[in-house]
Amino acid sequence: MESGILKKTSARKLQNFLKILGPDYYREGLHYYKLLEYPLVINGMNLKRDSRVLDIGSGRSFLPLYFAHQGIETWIVDNGEFYPDFADFYSRVLKQRLPLGEDFLNIIQEDFLNVDLPTDYYDNIIAVSSLEHFPDSGDIKAVMRISSLLKKGGRFIVTVPFSQAGTKERVLSENNITYFQRDYSLDCLYKRIIELSNLQLKYYIIIGERNPYWGGVFFFRKPLAKFHSFWIKFLANFFWRVYYQGKSRKLKQFKYPGVAIIVFEKQ
Repeated sequence: MESGILKKTSARKLQNFLKILGPDYYREGLHYYKLLEYPLVINGMNLKRDSRVLDIGSGRSFLPLYFAHQGIETWIVDNGEFYPDFADFYSRVLKQRLPLGEDFLNIIQEDFLNVDLPTDYYDNIIAVSSLEHFPDSGDIKAVMRISSLLKKGGRFIVTVPFSQAGTKERVLSENNITYFQRDYSLDCLYKRIIELSNLQLKYYIIIGERNPYWGGVFFFRKPLAKFHSFWIKFLANFFWRVYYQGKSRKLKQFKYPGVAIIVFEKQ
């Protein structure tokens, strides 16, 4: 499966929404790969006007703002490890850029494993680049809890770093923050997430960079705001590729796999 993935996603809608937020948002730490990862996440969701969405570990993601802007009841649960001021960040953006008030966003700064949340309530639950930071069996406990929170027919979409060189667990430091990270092999994805979720696997997607060096050089040294619609027309497909979409437990070796996006549904 190759390019053209953006034709099947909500990428253009996200790009238009980012224009509403304004160029300053790009300076809040948005990584360029999110502009492909996020549309693929949205593409796996069942979004309707009366949907309820739970975002686990949102950080400063613009996805909760995107949902709230559409009048969707959106919940955020984050322990604030990476962005201690994330709640203030969302409040500031709502006041300055989006004329919808704070009623559409329920912001909870707590550990997902300990927070009290309504059961059989959410139509969609997403965990974008967050489960890999749960140490020990935290990711397993989180996944096993999701089913009880979802409505029947609800979707759970999770993204994690993907590795074909075996599962990697390590402690990293960045911007004066020390954190745990796990890169999942396919076998690890099945054992720790898919098989224990008590949900039906719809499909998973493996995406990666065509050339990690040039992608990083090109994007991280310039403000993304300069690219605007050019990103959608050319850059994402040029620097990224979709290696696989399906359910197979056996994959050929890919050159630069980077992220796994897994889509579940509650039966």
